[in-house]
Amino acid sequence: MKRRACATILLLMGGWVFWSGVGYAAGPIVIGSVEPFSPPGSIAQGSEAVAGIKLAVEMINEKGGLLGRKVEVKFEDSMGIPEKGRAATEKLIVKEKVSLIVGGNHSSVCMAMSEVAHSYKVPFVNVNCWADAIREKGYEEWFNTSVNNSRISVGGAEFVKSLGVKRVVALAENTDFGIGLARGFQKYLKTIAPEIQCKYTVLDREAKDFTPAILELKKDPPDVVVTIMDPPAGYIIINQLYEYGVAPTSKTLLLDLDALAELPDFWDNIKQAGKYLTGIALFHPSMKLTDLGKEVRKRHRQKTGREASRVVFQGFDAIWLAAKAVEKAGSLEPDAVIKAMREIKVEGTRGTISMNLEKGPFFQQWVEVPYSIIQFTEVQQPLAKAPIVFPPEQKTAELVRP
Repeated sequence: MKRRACATILLLMGGWVFWSGVGYAAGPIVIGSVEPFSPPGSIAQGSEAVAGIKLAVEMINEKGGLLGRKVEVKFEDSMGIPEKGRAATEKLIVKEKVSLIVGGNHSSVCMAMSEVAHSYKVPFVNVNCWADAIREKGYEEWFNTSVNNSRISVGGAEFVKSLGVKRVVALAENTDFGIGLARGFQKYLKTIAPEIQCKYTVLDREAKDFTPAILELKKDPPDVVVTIMDPPAGYIIINQLYEYGVAPTSKTLLLDLDALAELPDFWDNIKQAGKYLTGIALFHPSMKLTDLGKEVRKRHRQKTGREASRVVFQGFDAIWLAAKAVEKAGSLEPDAVIKAMREIKVEGTRGTISMNLEKGPFFQQWVEVPYSIIQFTEVQQPLAKAPIVFPPEQKTAELVRP
C-alpha cells in the first residue's frame, strides 16, 4: 500500500511538473538581445525591434519551442553607445549564459558588439545595423537579415539619377552607418550618373541644432538634400530644413535614406516638415508579404492597433532564422548552428532568406531585401496611403513637388 501511495504521489508530481512547465523537457533556451531603450539611442527603433522579437518567440513557443525547450529572451540596453553595447553583450554571454544573440541598432554599437560575439564564438543575428564595415570583417558568427548600406546606396542613387537633377548634398551622422552610407551613395551615384555633383557633410548625431549647416545650404540650395541620420537627430534636422525653407521646396527635394517614415513616432516628431518628403521604405503595406509575414502583420495590429514597421519584421526574421538554424543543427553548439545558418533557406516575413557567403559588404547577408521609395503628400498621412514613387515596377503615383 505504501509503495502504491508513493508511486501515485510521484506520478501526480511528475504530471504537475509537466503541465506547470508547459510540457517542456528542460530549462529554457535563453537568447540575448541588445537594443537602445534610452537616449541618445533611437528608442523607437529599439521598441519596434523588441515587438518583432517577442512575436517570434511567442509563435515559436506555440509550436513547442526549440529542441523541446521553451525560448526566452533577455534584453539589455545599449543606449545607442558602443561601450554600453559591448558591455551588455558580454554580460549576456558571461552572466546570462545565452546561446544566441539577436538585435542591434546603430552600426557603431554593432561594430563593438561584433567583437564580443566573435571573441566568445556566439552566433549573432543582426536586426538593424547597416554599416558595410561590420560584414567586411568576415566574422563567421555574424549574420544579417536586415538591409545594409550598399543596398540603400544603390536604391537612393538610382532614384536620384531618375530625377534628372544636377546637384545633391547629403547630411550624414558621424557614425559608421552615416559616413559609410554617405560615401557609398556618393560613390555609386558617381558611377551611374557622373554628371551629377554630389557631396556630403558629416554632423554630430548628438547635436540638438544644425543651423550652421542648414544656413550654408540656404545660400545656394541644391536640387536634392539627402538626410542620413537616426532619431532624434534625424527628426531635428528634417524640421529645421523645413523651418529655414531649404527643403522640401519646389526647387529642392528632400530624400531620407534612414527609413524614418516607417517609424511609429514619425508624425509625432515631424509635422508640416513631413509633407512632400521622399524616403526609403523597407516595408510598405502594398509590398508583397509571405504567409508568415501576413500573420506577423495581423498579430502586431491586434496587439498595438497600428501597422508594423520594417523593424518589427526585421526583429522577427532575426529570431526566426536563428530558430530554424537551431532546429536544423539539432543542437545549440555554435559551430553546428553557424553551419546551419549558412546553409538553410528560410521563409521570412518578406521573402525567402538565405545567406550570401561571398566575402565583402554582403557577407552572410540576405541580399534581396525589398525596398521602395515613398512620398508623403499630406501631413499625418499613414504609410499605407503614401504613394510609391520608385522603383518603376512598384510605382503607384508620380512624384509631387511643393
